[in-house]
Amino acid sequence: MTIPADEAASALREAEAAAGRSAQAHGYRNASGHLFVWGAVWGLANAFGQVSERAGGIAWMVLVIVGVVASLIVGRRQADSRTAAGQVKALLIAAAIGGFAMSVQVISPPLSFAQTDAIATLVVGAVYIAMGASAGLRLSAVGAAVMAATMVGWLFLRDWFFLWTAAVGGGALILGGVWFRKA
Repeated sequence: MTIPADEAASALREAEAAAGRSAQAHGYRNASGHLFVWGAVWGLANAFGQVSERAGGIAWMVLVIVGVVASLIVGRRQADSRTAAGQVKALLIAAAIGGFAMSVQVISPPLSFAQTDAIATLVVGAVYIAMGASAGLRLSAVGAAVMAATMVGWLFLRDWFFLWTAAVGGGALILGGVWFRKA
């Protein structure tokens, strides 16, 4: 029995679409562990920031190191990160975020701890939106939620900004990790 050309082409398109959805779901699952790690770092560091700027600054320094180590462990468990290309991609993303944050501190007038935290939060949201363009729109949705929540906290909850970003910033990443895990 011969399959007509149009049916064969249709079946091939469906198979390619299924492969694309499968690759995207795999990417979401890989990202979920990193979202859990950085959601916890973000939540804890900003909770300490609500106590005092000094406590927040120390917490960020310590927890970023913990987050990097935890991300390396999560990444080592993923096949994509075992390749040289996967490791270079992860380092480029980290370097871009860290390099931007340091550059802003050098170029701009002295910023308060709250301003620095807000800018860093907005950058992370923007990076997630941009990464979502290739990795999947769920990541863009998480980034947009983080940016919007940051602006709400800055404009309306300034006295509770760090606690707000701990809950909604860190929480958005953790909930995003749950959402990605189920993809």
